Amino acid sequence: MTTARSIRRPLDRWPIDPWPRASLGERTAVGSVLILLLALPCIAAALALALLVILVQHACRSYDAGAMLRARLVRH
Repeated sequence: MTTARSIRRPLDRWPIDPWPRASLGERTAVGSVLILLLALPCIAAALALALLVILVQHACRSYDAGAMLRARLVRH
């Protein structure tokens, strides 16, 4: 039979410490790996975005320089 307490707080069944026998070094190692696994895609996305911005800026500047040169050649 379900009680009001089990309906309100289903997380009470979970242990407070999921790895009760893990040392601080093991927990730190696992945390570091998880952070690196999350950081690598973020860094890759930031690098891709930076490269895209650089390419777009280059294209805009090249187009502006080409248009300016073409206008000067037509005038002379």
